[in-house]
Amino acid sequence: MFIGFYNKSIILTFIGLFCSVFGMKFSIDGNYSVSLVFLLLSGICDTFDGTIANLVKRDEEEKKYGVELDSLVDLICFGVFPIIISIGLGYNSIFNMIVYCIFIFCGVTRLAFFNIDQENKKCFKGLPITMSSFILPIITLISTSEIVIMLTLLVLSFLFLFNFKIPKSDLKLKFLYLVIGVGIIGLVILKLFLMGVGI
Repeated sequence: MFIGFYNKSIILTFIGLFCSVFGMKFSIDGNYSVSLVFLLLSGICDTFDGTIANLVKRDEEEKKYGVELDSLVDLICFGVFPIIISIGLGYNSIFNMIVYCIFIFCGVTRLAFFNIDQENKKCFKGLPITMSSFILPIITLISTSEIVIMLTLLVLSFLFLFNFKIPKSDLKLKFLYLVIGVGIIGLVILKLFLMGVGI
């Protein structure tokens, strides 16, 4: 009756997508700290969605669908969402827009290349776009100044396309990302508490 494939392998992917939608809402409302929590949650979901998918029995068509779905969701969560956060911080100048165009161009290019480089099972080429969900919150905890945020986006853009190899994460490293993500979320919540801002 409906197109697409619906099974347990894509649950985390969609949870990450929905987290980004909620995060965008908070960013538009001017609450960037809470939006960063949702960005991190999206990143955590993406970190483990492949692990969950590999535990589910799928045919080749379902696997191809999963790869395409993951890339489309990654574009929204880790390409568009960080730009929405930056705009929510008030960075809307022509210079900012140029940086956003560079960032989204590099993110899309990196994801498209990843989709045709599936034969390489051991390493990523270029920085995975998911890492923006961990790096950007860490940076914004230190500073939300325009120059720092723009420089971060430009460095990330360069790393998305720079041809260096990064070993793919095993389960231990993924849990390390989980611990780091939870730790950053804790710091953001503490910051909100100290500022007297309700979530």
